[in-house]
Amino acid sequence: MNDYGSTILCDAQPIQVRGRTRFAHSWIPTNVAPWASLTVVHGFGDHGGRYAGLGTSLAAMGLAVFALDLVGHGRSPGRRGCIASYDELLDEVESSIEHGSELVGKVPKFVFGQSMGGNLVLNLALRRKEFCHSLYGIIAGSPMLRAATMPKERIMDAGRWLAKRIPNWRIKAPVQVTKLSQDRRAQDAYLRDPFVHRAMSLRLATELIDSGKWALEHAQELETPTLITHGADDTLTSPEASQEFARVASKFTKLKLWAGCRHDVHDDLQRERFFAYLSDWMKRQCVVSFCVPSDKQQAA
Repeated sequence: MNDYGSTILCDAQPIQVRGRTRFAHSWIPTNVAPWASLTVVHGFGDHGGRYAGLGTSLAAMGLAVFALDLVGHGRSPGRRGCIASYDELLDEVESSIEHGSELVGKVPKFVFGQSMGGNLVLNLALRRKEFCHSLYGIIAGSPMLRAATMPKERIMDAGRWLAKRIPNWRIKAPVQVTKLSQDRRAQDAYLRDPFVHRAMSLRLATELIDSGKWALEHAQELETPTLITHGADDTLTSPEASQEFARVASKFTKLKLWAGCRHDVHDDLQRERFFAYLSDWMKRQCVVSFCVPSDKQQAA
């Protein structure tokens, strides 16, 4: 039991979405009706099950939380770290949101993307605006808009050239758990997790870098209420890039930098404050949308 007087139903199983098998995770309050739903989009090499802390904490606050293992990740099918196209990943995000909507019905919908997932949810909002009209807001956690240390452009040009010819050739990224979180238990859990992988194809690597650059160049076109959160001590993805995006898209974007936190704020020492902050932001979005509905929200 928790402060809301609800118990939480935790589930993990394979499902069918848009005719494809994906592994799904959910954390749903059972004794109270959820006031909103949150779809989690995990990062590279990650999977939905690693967001159990976020899922259970937010479910205890009255949210229904869902996550799908993306293609080539976790317990979903597909060669590890390989994609057919960047659009396929955006399709995966849409499928994840649709799955959550089917389970809880007409409640306010939000989506949270971490790292690579942050890149995806921001690009979804910019490239597929009609789909995002039904969302009350998106949250991008430490989004991969730029790497903290970017490869030189001549290296990128060579990578793009190779990606066209051998797109599924994979690069093994080193495990750097101390860059993810300061919490030793979180670091150990990551190292022990059998469903985490560190193999990234050339196509995925170049698409992530290029889509991050594209999102920064088109940030002024954002129309969906957005919260960007970033660990101020992140050395994997660039906090400066998040600041740049938020500055350009300031009409629809709020930025929160977490002092003393690294890449995975949701798995760092300030996680409980982080979860409460997310819940409060989503509640405010529900109130604002209810009091001053836009034409798009009315149509949805």
